[in-house]
Amino acid sequence: MNSMWKRLLTITVTFLLSSMCWGWGREGHQIIATVAEEHLNETTKVMIQSLIGNNHLYSIAAWADEIQRERPETGPWHYVNIPLHSPGYDAQRDCSPPRSCVVEKIRKFSRILVDKSASREQRAEALKFLVHFVADIHQPLHAVKEAKGGNDLRVQFMDSNRCGRYSCNLHGVWDTSMILYTGLKRAEYLERLESRIKAQNLAKLAGGTPEQWANESLQVARKVWVQNGANLDDTYFNDNSKHVDQQMALAGLRLAALLNSTLGKVTPADFR
Repeated sequence: MNSMWKRLLTITVTFLLSSMCWGWGREGHQIIATVAEEHLNETTKVMIQSLIGNNHLYSIAAWADEIQRERPETGPWHYVNIPLHSPGYDAQRDCSPPRSCVVEKIRKFSRILVDKSASREQRAEALKFLVHFVADIHQPLHAVKEAKGGNDLRVQFMDSNRCGRYSCNLHGVWDTSMILYTGLKRAEYLERLESRIKAQNLAKLAGGTPEQWANESLQVARKVWVQNGANLDDTYFNDNSKHVDQQMALAGLRLAALLNSTLGKVTPADFR
């Protein structure tokens, strides 16, 4: 079996064993959370333990997707609908009251983390949402209004219009297929991202605001956008996998920076 078919088998098996994914998909979210954990300071690690016990961040990375059926009001919190060819994020247009979009929710839950009046349970939930939403805002199709973020763009991936049990669409390919097609195990993917972080000194880009991150994702989305019915072949994968790696690496670094600047500035005595 050649390498391409091995990778396609990996994609198919993984989709068949999992339910429909949102965001980066479970694997992508866990990779990003693990990258973040590698860049936390010791104080932040202690504070995270005080909220979720002796669990790694990757263990809560997919929680915000898992609760959507029970809490459907959280669905719009995962993305922001910016017109593809607009100059960028506009709060009134793209996230009008009650501010139910990922940009505003990252800000909201960041405040809750350091709110001394918030309960431990409220802070723990805020942490779970943040771990997920910082990853989501770096998925390029989560910043685009058109075609429901690419969900309505039917595509083929490697000459197949089936992605496991589901018809392929552009959003789903970016959620999961682009990651799985590498054929890398999680530890190998983490090593790949850390190598990119060091080689390109990406740590210098670890700051910024949710608005800036959304605008960056929009710029990437413009580069990777395709027409309905497009076949995303090896050329598409080779041209764009660098964007996947860049966005995932930045998501991990920025999640770590956000947590270091919030939880890393409080003490257990601040929790009630």
